[in-house]
Order: sequence, then structure tokens, then C-alpha cells
Amino acid sequence: MKGKPFYNEISEAVKQFFNQQFKIDLSENLFIFLEIVAWIAILFILDFLLRAIILPALKKITNLTENDWMKFLYRNKVFVSTIHLIPISFALNVNLFLFRGDSNIFYVVQKITELIALIVFTQLIFRAINTIIDIYNKENSYTTVGVRTFGQMLKFIITFFTVISGIMILFTVDQNTIITVLGALTAAILLIFRDAIFGFVSGLQISYSRIVKVGDWITISKGNIEGTVREININLVKIEKFDKSIATVPTVDLVSSQVTNHMAMLATGTRQIKRSISFNVNSFRFCDEEMLNQFQDITLIKAYIKQKREEISLYNQTIENSEIGINGRNLTNIGVFRIYVEFYLKKLDTVSKNDPIIVKQLAVTTAGMPLEIGCFTNSASNLEFERIQSDIFDHLLTACRKFDLEIMQSTLLSEIKNYN
Repeated sequence: MKGKPFYNEISEAVKQFFNQQFKIDLSENLFIFLEIVAWIAILFILDFLLRAIILPALKKITNLTENDWMKFLYRNKVFVSTIHLIPISFALNVNLFLFRGDSNIFYVVQKITELIALIVFTQLIFRAINTIIDIYNKENSYTTVGVRTFGQMLKFIITFFTVISGIMILFTVDQNTIITVLGALTAAILLIFRDAIFGFVSGLQISYSRIVKVGDWITISKGNIEGTVREININLVKIEKFDKSIATVPTVDLVSSQVTNHMAMLATGTRQIKRSISFNVNSFRFCDEEMLNQFQDITLIKAYIKQKREEISLYNQTIENSEIGINGRNLTNIGVFRIYVEFYLKKLDTVSKNDPIIVKQLAVTTAGMPLEIGCFTNSASNLEFERIQSDIFDHLLTACRKFDLEIMQSTLLSEIKNYN
């Protein structure tokens, strides 16, 4: 006849000890409860001891190494989750030995242990994904966007299958039954994950096309949003506007609407000025000798005026009635001012000499004739750019009076009274 198992002998000895020493009659249910509590305590102590021994050693290694992977694995607690799996694996193998005397207790304890193991393993995968994302975030390249969205999509998928696995563990659902139900609910599942799928595909397109990355200064036409990208997730993009407020837009908007990325401009160290001044066409006139004498006193265009006067004088000698302005060649005040603007921009140290400087007339409208000024500043900084632009137009808006030009603007009541 075989003897009793070692574990049963220990159990009976414990019961007898409590009965004799403390006069406590441990019922079967109470003893099983204490047994489970003691087992949980043992597992917690084992987990604590493993962490107390392994983690300090890993921390020293992390501090000594230059490897980013080790640092991020430690920071994201990947090693902690791995250590948690050791006592859990131990419990899965020992539960049968401890609770084989009661199949119901073993069933409950084993199911709970399997569920905890599933949760800890899922946590381990999530932390590993976070580590990979952090590694690429440090690089802050266009690939980072794809890795981040792929990692977040992977989390969605893992969470979904973790829930399914948890249901299978708790309720002992057959795998084929789960697959059949999922097949029937395919449309609902796609509807639930629609935004995540669109965001995932958009993230891959952004990464592949190198449209934008975190830290880029962009403008989105939809909603007229301009600012610096702070975060790109699978569903949303966070943009810090220049007033320090945060705007959020769907990730899909980065590929479905017009997006202007200003980083290429910042990389050149220049920024374009493109603004116009509208003049009253009734102030345009041919330049007479008196006007030309005044213009020739302006240093920037002195040589130009002198050259043009000689050319025009020589040309008009062959023209009949050339003293009538419309018959011969003549300079106009708006034309001379346009040349003055070109020379003025070329003289400025704050304007790039390697980029085109264009001063052109636009189509006449009811608001007058716009003279568009286009050039590039030597600084792409917002503050410096606005200062340079303001200085240029402060000067031009004032200098145009020297050319007898009138700027178009709304007439004030006080000005009408002055005319009267």
C-alpha cells in the first residue's frame, strides 16, 4: 500500500499542530483559504527577492553602458515585467502539486494564475513596444512616425486578442467558437477600429512620404492651423500654435488636406517676403524735368536717373513733338519708384543676395494697382523676419511720397472735411 503524499502529510501535521497547541480546529475550507494566502505570500516574497537581487545589478550595468537599448529597457520596466513572469511560471507548475486534493480549488487557482500570467505578459509586450518607440523618438526622424503608429496599432491588436484570450481562460470557450463569433462580427470590429486603421495607414504614408515629423513647423489648410508638431499618434496630431495653445487634428488630415512644411525654408536660413502696396492710379504721371532733378538727388537711383535721361534725350531727338510726353519716351513716377525699391532691397544686408528680388505690378482693381515686393530675408526666425519685413515696408510706405504717389486706403471723415 502506497503511503500518503508528502504534501498531504504536511497538511495533516499543520492541522494537528493548531488543534493541540491553540485548540483551533481548522475546518477544510478555512485551511484551504489559509493555504492559498500562504501560497500568494510565498510568490510575492519570491518576486520581491528576485527584484531585490537582479534589478540593482541591471541598474549598475545600465549606468556603465552607453547602449541606449539597455537604458530604455530599464526605464520602461521591461526587466521588472520579465522578473514577474518567473514566480508566475513557478506557480503554474506547482499549483497542481499543491491543490490536487481538491479539483475545484485547483481549477479556480489555476485559472486566476493563467489570467495574471496573460496580463503580465501583455504588459511586458507593451513595455517592449514603448522601448522601441522611445529609441526612435530619440532619433526624431520621419521613420519615427511610422514606428510610433505601428506600435500603437500593435497595442490595439494585442489588447483585442488579450481580451479574447482572457475570455477563453475564464469561461473555457472553445477556440473554434471564438473564431466563428469573430467572423460573424467582422463588420462591427472594422467599424470599432476604423479610426485606428485610418490613423495607422496615414502614419505609414507620413513616414514613407516624409511629410512631417515631431518638431516641424507646419500649416494645415483645413482649419488654417499653423504651429509646431508636438506629437503624432495613431488617431491625433497635437500642434502647438504660436499663441501657446494646443490644436488637435486627426492624423488622416495630414495626408487628406494640404499641409505646408516650413522646415525646408528654415534649413536654408532664409524666409520669403511677399507683400504688396496698392497705389492710386490717378497719382501716376510722366516725370518732368523738375521731378527728374529731384529724383537725381536720391543716392540709390542717381546713376540710374542720369543714364535714363541721356538715353531718353538721345531717343527723343528723332521724335516729332517729343516735348509732349506721350509722343516720346518718358519715365513715370511709379516706374522710377519700382526701380528705387529694387535698389533699396539689394542694398539691405538683411535681404538675401543669393535669392531673387522681384518687384512687379499686379492687375489693377477697384482698390488700385498693387506693387508686389518679393525677396528673401537672411533670417528665418519669426521675430527677426517680422522685424526686417516691418522695417522695409515702414520705409517704402513713407518713401513713396517723395515720388508723388498716393497709397489706396479708406477715406476718413476727418480727411473729407480737410478737403472741403
